[in-house]
Amino acid sequence: MTEGENDGVFPFIEGEIIDLVATNSKWANLIGRWMNDPEVRQYSRNAWPLTIEEIKKWFEPSSDDSLKDFVVFTIYHKKDKRPIGSVGFNHINWLNRNANVFGSIGEKEYWGREIIVEASKLLIKYGFTELNLHKIYAGVFTPNKRSLRAAEKIGFKKEAVLKEEVYVDGEYVDAHKFALLKKDWMEENK
Repeated sequence: MTEGENDGVFPFIEGEIIDLVATNSKWANLIGRWMNDPEVRQYSRNAWPLTIEEIKKWFEPSSDDSLKDFVVFTIYHKKDKRPIGSVGFNHINWLNRNANVFGSIGEKEYWGREIIVEASKLLIKYGFTELNLHKIYAGVFTPNKRSLRAAEKIGFKKEAVLKEEVYVDGEYVDAHKFALLKKDWMEENK
């Protein structure tokens, strides 16, 4: 592949169907569409609209030298050669070595294809083997059946159910709290 053929996309983490790549500022409009789409953002709780200008600021250099409390990747479909969503860690606590995992497929034609499972597994491996996290956790709301199934397929264990924790589509719904410990993940991935 010659320079330019890959459109500036370089895999940071390689997968089977998808790669996890650094998010690119040229995708700001696409990210804006995903984050403002009512169906895509329904369970991610992006309650406020985001402008393209706000998204572009994410790519500006920062003078803050402290450790990041988040890392995000674009999910890049290898065969179709296009970005289709995002996955990452937020609320990273470097002292206690834990982080929340999140993910979303912005391109709806890729929903239900297990892509978020692959992306999450790649991210979790990165979290445990490169970032040396001890615990990775996730929260899923009751109506989000696909994400509840995905959490189990990924290997998360349910730790709690917070009753009527989140307001979604005009009603309060339960929040399911899942976690995966590094020692359990290592045992499963020998």
